[in-house]
Amino acid sequence: MLSDGMIIQRDTVFPVWSKKNISVNFMDKTYESQYMEGKWLLHLDPVKAGGPYSMEIISEQGIQKINDIYAGDVWLCAGQSNMELNMERLKDNYIEEFKNDFPLIRHIKIPQTWDFSAPCEDFTGSSWVTARSENLHEFSGTAFFFAKKMYDMYSKQSQTIPIGLVSTAWGGTPIEAWMSKEALAQYPEKLAAAKKYSDPELCRQITEKNLAEIQEWEDNLWNKDLGLKENWQDAMTNISAWDNITLPGSFAQTGIEGFCGVIWLTGDFDLSEEPPAQDMKLWLGTITDADTVFVNGNKVGNTGYRYPPRKYKVPAALLKQGENRITIRVICNNGEGGVTIEKPFRIFSEHCSIELAGTWKYKIGAHAPLRPAEFFFQRQPTGPYNAMIAPVLKYPLKGVIWYQGESNETNPHEYKSLFSLMIQDWRKKNQNNKLPFLFVQLPVYGDPSDNNEDSAWALLREAQAAALSLPNTGMAAALELGEWNDLHPLNKKDIGLRLYLAAEKTLFNTENTSPGPILRSYKHQQNKLFLYFDNCGRGLTAEQGQAFVSIIHSNGATRIGAEIEASDCISIDVSSVKNPKKVLYAWASNPKDRQLFNSDGLPVIPFRIEINSCTD
Repeated sequence: MLSDGMIIQRDTVFPVWSKKNISVNFMDKTYESQYMEGKWLLHLDPVKAGGPYSMEIISEQGIQKINDIYAGDVWLCAGQSNMELNMERLKDNYIEEFKNDFPLIRHIKIPQTWDFSAPCEDFTGSSWVTARSENLHEFSGTAFFFAKKMYDMYSKQSQTIPIGLVSTAWGGTPIEAWMSKEALAQYPEKLAAAKKYSDPELCRQITEKNLAEIQEWEDNLWNKDLGLKENWQDAMTNISAWDNITLPGSFAQTGIEGFCGVIWLTGDFDLSEEPPAQDMKLWLGTITDADTVFVNGNKVGNTGYRYPPRKYKVPAALLKQGENRITIRVICNNGEGGVTIEKPFRIFSEHCSIELAGTWKYKIGAHAPLRPAEFFFQRQPTGPYNAMIAPVLKYPLKGVIWYQGESNETNPHEYKSLFSLMIQDWRKKNQNNKLPFLFVQLPVYGDPSDNNEDSAWALLREAQAAALSLPNTGMAAALELGEWNDLHPLNKKDIGLRLYLAAEKTLFNTENTSPGPILRSYKHQQNKLFLYFDNCGRGLTAEQGQAFVSIIHSNGATRIGAEIEASDCISIDVSSVKNPKKVLYAWASNPKDRQLFNSDGLPVIPFRIEINSCTD
């Protein structure tokens, strides 16, 4: 954490420690370390917001000088890929942000590693970076937009408060990876896994075996691929006998459902004018799983896994007047191959745009068995916590922002307990039982569907919302901010805004309607249910004038309209349903019915209730 440009938490003591005896000169005062619990430790006096300052760390080995230090608010930014997702991925959506510098918004990215033996004292190999146009691409999108909003809020109050972001996110990680041994005491099977992987020799063997299996699969695929042997990427390849395929779309449409191996796709487009003097952009949405793309026989890019958008630059020199050819070599790992629909699928420049959707040609290059599953140590209990969280919690923080949950869809019933235990444990380790903890409730994902009480994502949202019962927590409801066809939605600006609203309410006691309308109470009168909500602002609204819920009964479920009765109340007429048992609202991974919002545009938080527990 100690490097040029660092931000330290204002208004509180700041620890500095070392394996050797040190003294520190800071703000005209010298501090001497004391040997405690295996390290030399000292505490700097609290500093009000401001800077820049310098620090000298003095030891027998010499003097280390740290410059450009500011005191401000430091936020731990944790979770999985949607917290990790950087501004580079979002650049085309927020190009204006890259035209400015934000000298007092800074981040440090903790190296992604794991340790199952014990919590680490510190980390190395990282330094603070300022949010300038040339390096904004490194920043977490969610964290940056949150920090920008916080900084602007202070500025409007005539305060200059630097914002520091400590980024610890890692894609694909479940919550137990970010929990300590103490927090997981109720889960012996998770602790057993952590103990198992504390053996370095076992980890080495697992890694070597896994990498060898994957390499063998990839080598066999490369050697068997007829397309590589015959250079199908060549623009002169005769594709007249190739089969037709509609793109974007799943490869299963061809009748090769469950296909693993290599499939080659070709599509031609026409440049009737002289070829452009400037480069063009080729956007192909997302592709499952890996792709290499050629234009007129020349490689223009490749992506090794399914999630990143395929955005490739096509140099003008590769294009010609008349017919041009795009060839895509796709590797399918596990039978789910395809080009995602409803994503940009075109080649374009400032002066022209050519849509590429339609009929393409395809041919199988090679068949293969399922690709061996890759083993990820970072997804095992305690590993990332020990290496990436434990060292950070030794420092004072303003709070935590958290975006995670997707990787716990296989065990949603555990999440409520795990989440609560983790929050409380982090506070204990940070020696701050009031540490603000703000989190994102999962947005929509997947095909739109009817309410389903067993939906894993709905259960995860319920578990996340339950954490609001803990003090100093706030939630950013993100339901409608997701994309049905993308696990990594690009609207991180509104996610950051909603985290800010949670901070405004949690930290500063400002009245707002965050996180959105939450069911407060309900009653059953004759054949109607009346449901009452908090956080409605000037009143509830329904998209397109009508909202719907599902009534669960003995014979299944019935979709029924809900009427807005008052600014904070809806009613549901259940007279047509025999023996109604439950009400579900927005209860699916991507619920078809999620029409209710408050006057500030925040969504009603998904809910389910037992009708039998209602009273007349």
